[in-house]
This record gives sequence, C-alpha cells and structure tokens, in this order.
Amino acid sequence: MKKIAAYYLMTLGLSSLTFGLFFGLYSFVMYGDMIIALFTAAIALLYAFMMYGLFAVPLQMMLQKKAGTFNVMYLLIYSVIAFIAAFLLFFIGEPASIAKTLQSYIYYVLSITAAVIYWFWDSLILYKRTASGV
Repeated sequence: MKKIAAYYLMTLGLSSLTFGLFFGLYSFVMYGDMIIALFTAAIALLYAFMMYGLFAVPLQMMLQKKAGTFNVMYLLIYSVIAFIAAFLLFFIGEPASIAKTLQSYIYYVLSITAAVIYWFWDSLILYKRTASGV
C-alpha cells in the first residue's frame, strides 16, 4: 500500500513541477522578465499541487482500478475535470464574470495543459508500476 501511495505522490509532484515550469517559461516568453517568470512558476506550482491534489489524485485512484497507460479516454476525463477546476479558480477570483472566463484563452490553455501534463505523468508512472508488478 505504501508503494502505491508513493506512485500517486510521485505523479502529483512531477505534474505540479512540470505545470509550474511550463507557466514560468510561458511567462518569461511573454514578458521577458525572469523575476515575473519565477513568481509565475511558483504560483502555478502551488495552484497545480492544490488542484491536482483535490481533483486529479482521487480521480486517478478511481481510474487505476482498470489500468491503461496513455489511454485517450483518461485524457478526456482529466480534461473535463481540469476545465471544471480551472473554472472554479477563475470563478472564485472574479465571481461576476462567467462569460469573461469562458472567453479567456488562458482558461483553455490552463485547462488543456493541466490535463495533458497529469495524463502524461500518470501514464508514465503507471507504466512503471505495472511493469514492476505493484
């Protein structure tokens, strides 16, 4: 049981780190300022850790009953959950602007990126876990 929990934590950590680095790099390309990029990376990493921990890890536990690496259906499920989590983040930040959130390209980039990153690490780590027989 401890070994399985370690795989969930590894997926959570690597996904959060990758998400933070992705948005830090995105910020650096957009603004050209390293301080803004580092701040963005740190905030994105914390956001990802919380959202993945609240939404993706419990979903991952349910999906792993029927293991499948790089399963496109899992990507679609993670995408739906990522859109809901990102919407909640935007809604909490500015509750009066649902239409503005749905028109924002960053909402879609954030959601799709979050889903693909988690799906990627989930599939790689799941592959390692099933190959090792855990």
